[in-house]
Formats: sequence, structure tokens, C-alpha cells
Amino acid sequence: MKTKLPMLWFFVGLAFGCARQGETADFTGFWEGPHPENDAKKFYIHIEHRGDTLAATGYWTHKGFYQESFSVDQVFADAPSIEFRIPDWNCNYRGTKAGRNIISGGFACPGEAMDTVLLVRNQGAKTYLTESKPGSSREDFTYTYAEPAASEHKVATARFGSSGDSLFIYSLLSEIIGGAYGRLNAFLLYKENFLICEEYFYGYTKGDLHPIESCTKSLSSLLIGIAKDQGLISDLNQPLYQFFPEYPALARPDHRTISLIHVLTMTSGFAPDQGLLNQSGDRLAAALQREVTASPGSKFQYDGGNTEILGGILRNTSGMLGDVFAQQYLFEPLHISSYDWDVHKQNGYPCMSGSLELRPRDLGKIGLLVLNKGSFSGMQLVSNHWIEESCSVKTTSHIPGDNYGYHWWILNLDSKDTSYSCIWANGWGSQFLYIFPELQVVIVTTGHNYEGNSWGIRDGISKHLYLLDN
Repeated sequence: MKTKLPMLWFFVGLAFGCARQGETADFTGFWEGPHPENDAKKFYIHIEHRGDTLAATGYWTHKGFYQESFSVDQVFADAPSIEFRIPDWNCNYRGTKAGRNIISGGFACPGEAMDTVLLVRNQGAKTYLTESKPGSSREDFTYTYAEPAASEHKVATARFGSSGDSLFIYSLLSEIIGGAYGRLNAFLLYKENFLICEEYFYGYTKGDLHPIESCTKSLSSLLIGIAKDQGLISDLNQPLYQFFPEYPALARPDHRTISLIHVLTMTSGFAPDQGLLNQSGDRLAAALQREVTASPGSKFQYDGGNTEILGGILRNTSGMLGDVFAQQYLFEPLHISSYDWDVHKQNGYPCMSGSLELRPRDLGKIGLLVLNKGSFSGMQLVSNHWIEESCSVKTTSHIPGDNYGYHWWILNLDSKDTSYSCIWANGWGSQFLYIFPELQVVIVTTGHNYEGNSWGIRDGISKHLYLLDN
């Protein structure tokens, strides 16, 4: 089993087996098992009746939250024994009830000794594996709004203020809970600087850190703006080779015209190769040493290597790594005290393109900072000029209608008969920060839509957005 468990990473499925219902009722529910090497991970087998047959689904969790599902088939129970198969591991589990809440058994895999694995009943797993809200699987479940709890971190909370706000919240939240937009973990709505809706799903709470993925890129742009405001960067047209004298190859003819503004707008011309960056032991060096395949400024190419270069520019101009710079000049003034930027750190450099973990409320503070032209709680953290420049269209992207500024997406969302301008930070899996200046609205979502439609919630927001226009 130890060599088989990691292989399930990309597989999803559901399968059925047969048994008589009277003999198997005691096996239904969620059964928890360990990961063979990582204590932060666990797997679950969910056994349930489908008519006269048993069905089983498998799940992985990480740090107590859903990570992915896997297939289980050939379920057979004959009290007190049960068997099932994990096809992606090519292993069969055989076990016997050892009390109401324990199955004692193990996995038999070809060419390996029997691997002893106890399964422990854990019905609480339902709340973070299959139910968006406790009880939401019941047919009579209805969403009930509650005003967000008062914040201790300089963001005011309030009850929604109009019938339109209420309709937006009830309409969209009912769809989210029903699974219309995949697996969302959080939804926050700010209007006129008040947090008026805050909901968490699948066991998440407001205190839990959540990966924000490529929203980290937009935050990196704010850090460059702060550095420019401080005079550490004088000119966005300054070529890269002047920032990185330790890389003399950047002064070659095909590289020397690449400037900071090209990096900010994803038009540097470097050959995009995310695989190379992910596999490299030095992302910054790998990003700077790539070939140039397009004339700088001529072509938008979405590329995390550009954002890693921003981290290098921060280091070479301020003497501070990106996370240290952010702590002093962004996180502390925003009262962001809980975060994790250590994932994928290399040589002290945090991964600038997509590894920051924040609480959803703190991601909302970033949105309020942008909405208020760089001001937060009476402090100007980044200049109004930088916000206007970075959040205005600088180039068109490969997606029709989705334009790009300085590491911010610039678009319009159509809702009913009106089009609303939007500043957008976009992270894989439904990590989104929507800023609607004309509505004075900020929306935060986090999610685990890595297996499905990452961008589905955009359609839901667009459908109901006009209701907030009052």
C-alpha cells in the first residue's frame, strides 16, 4: 500500500457493489484511514446504500479539509466482514468489525505484503466532504442569512442595507450551497466598506488560512507600487539588465530591451514555461535565463516567471525579500497577522506568483485597499496614482474581454442591462477578488475547484450583480 497510495492523486470516480441491505446497515457512513507517510493527510471511505446495493466513494483530506476524491468499487459486506477495491491502487481491502466504530483489516496489493490499516468511523467528516453547510443535503434545507460578526481588524461589519442586497445574497448563496458553482469554501461581500455577508462552507471558518493561488501576483504588483512610491524604483521603463547586474546575459541584444513595465504587463517576451519554473531549484534564475520568443511589449503571455522577477527586483532595490517587504509595508498596516508564505520558498525567496495563504477577510482588505485608491483606515499605503495606473488597461490578453494592467485583470461583467467595470485578481480553484468601483463593492471567494470549473462563480456573480446597484 505504501507505494500505491500516492498514485490516486489525479483520479476521481464512483462505483458500486452488491450486498443485502439488512446485513450491511452497520457499515454505512464515513470511515477514516491514515496516509502511510504524511500525518497531515487522511483518506475516507464513504459507504452508503443506493437501493439494495452499496456504493462507496473515497476522499483524501489535507489538514482536515477536502483535497480530492477517488474511486471505490466491488463493495461487498457480509456482517461482520466487508471488502472493497481501490482500482487506482490495484488494491483490495478486507476487514472485520471490531466494535461499532472500528474496522480491523488491511490492503492486499499485488506483489506486496498485507498492509494493516484500521478504519475508524467518523461521521463528522460529512460536514467537510459532502455537505457545503451542515444539513444542506436535506431536501428541506434553506439558507438563512446572518450578519457578519464584528471584526477586530479595522473592517466594519453591518447587516445588508437594501432589498437588492438581500436578493443578491439569498439568490447567490442558495446557488452556492446547492453546488451550482462547484466547491466554494468562502464567500464574502463588502459594500461601501462594510462587510455585509460572510459565509464559509465545507467546514472552513473565518480563522482558517486559504491558498490564494495567483491572486498572489496582484499583491506582488502592490508591493512594486509601494517600492516605487518610496523612490526605490524610479522608472518603469528601466531595463531588467540594470536591476540584475549579476545576470550579464540580460544585456544581450535580444534581452536588453525588456523593461520592468513589460514584466508588469506580462509582455516581457520570455518563453513561458511553468513546468521549468516549478521544477527548478532557483525559480528567479530560471525565469531570467529563458529565451526571448517575442519582441518585448508586443504580445501578452501569461507567465508566473514575470512575477518571480518582480520578487528579484524588490530584493535588489530594497534589500528585502518579498515577504519581508510585504510584512512591513502592507501586512502590518492592514492588520494582517496570520498568513503563510513559506510554501515553495527557495533560497529565502517566497514564490511571488502563487503560494501565499491568507484568511478570506484579509484578502478582502486587499480589495478594500484597491477600492479606496490605496488608502486603508486613514493611511495611504500605496499612492492613488499607482492604483489608477496598475488597475487600468495596458494590454489585451488571450481571453476576449479580459484585459490586463500591472498584474491585475481588467474586465466588464454584464448583468441584466448594464455592464459593470471590474478589477479582478484571479487564482486557480476559485480564489477570486472582485472589485467593482462604481458599485463600491468587493467580493472575495475561495474554493477547491481544481477538479471542475474554476471560474463558474463568475457567471453567478454576473447574473445577480445588478441587484447591488441601488
